[in-house]
Amino acid sequence: MNNETKMKQSYSKYALAVFIFGVVATTIQLLVAMVLVPVFNINTDNGWFSFANVIIPLYLIAFPILILITRNAEVKVPEKHGIKFGKFIVFVLLMFGMVGVGAVIGTILNYLVMLPFGLNPSNNTGIVKIMMNSNPVIRIVTAGILAPIVEELIFRKFLIDRTYRYGEWTAILTSGLMFGLSHGNLAQFFFTTLIGGLLAYIYIRTGKIWYTIALHMTLNLATSVVTMFTMENYLSVDPELMNEYASLSSQYLASGGDPALQQRMMEAASQVIPKMMPFIIWMGFFGQLVLVGIILWIVFLAKKKFTIKRTEEQVEHGMRFAWGNIGMILFIVYIVIEFGLNFYQLVAGSR
Repeated sequence: MNNETKMKQSYSKYALAVFIFGVVATTIQLLVAMVLVPVFNINTDNGWFSFANVIIPLYLIAFPILILITRNAEVKVPEKHGIKFGKFIVFVLLMFGMVGVGAVIGTILNYLVMLPFGLNPSNNTGIVKIMMNSNPVIRIVTAGILAPIVEELIFRKFLIDRTYRYGEWTAILTSGLMFGLSHGNLAQFFFTTLIGGLLAYIYIRTGKIWYTIALHMTLNLATSVVTMFTMENYLSVDPELMNEYASLSSQYLASGGDPALQQRMMEAASQVIPKMMPFIIWMGFFGQLVLVGIILWIVFLAKKKFTIKRTEEQVEHGMRFAWGNIGMILFIVYIVIEFGLNFYQLVAGSR
């Protein structure tokens, strides 16, 4: 059997396992939504329900099935190398740069797709609704701990150990694309694809999955936990009180410093600013991290810091074999359906 055939089979078998993983998890979640929720009158806005509806189908049922399906596959683990703490921080900054660029692209395209349907992306992002309805403990456990561990095992460790021998570049691209597509929406697709590719590169160069898990956790805790916590406080400010504060501020400036207006303005500020400032400060800091990350990317790419090495079993034009197989075709079909279902939920939820 030549390397092209072995490569095609390896990618096909793994993509098929991910396809089954997705189908099992989605089927369980649909059954819960169509059967258990109406029969037992379950409140789907409850944070603990959302938590259970992720943990049980994905991590306790579908993930073990994926492990069973792939357990007998031939693997080749990348050589193990350590990285210093300073380099770890550089990788964190590079991820923030990717989040900034990818989020802008994703937001624009998401808006263009939703515009003909009269939808407002800011009000119809499913993941944001789920996060806003959960408490900080749930966010930390799911987004900050469990998701990075499971996703790094699926899209980095298990995938790359079975495929990178046929070409590093193909394994990196496939890891990033499968990771991005698995999120099921345009808003997240671009930055998750970029991050997935970077994490794949790091795993190939280090051979230590806990590095990429730690990086993934760091990013998720920053974006899904800290950002959402500060945003909650920001959005909890009464709009009327915010308008009152803005009006009083204008009147105070126009009056040349009226003490009575100043007193009223300070009273309003004491209720508005403490809730708004953490989010404003955090987003300013977040923006600086994104800017530094983008600059680092420009420098790294200019100096060719990232190098792709040929492998002993290198297959030329590897993407053709990695994606031109029955397993990947089924995976893509599942992803198209997932994108469609997520979009349908946005349309239905806006009516």
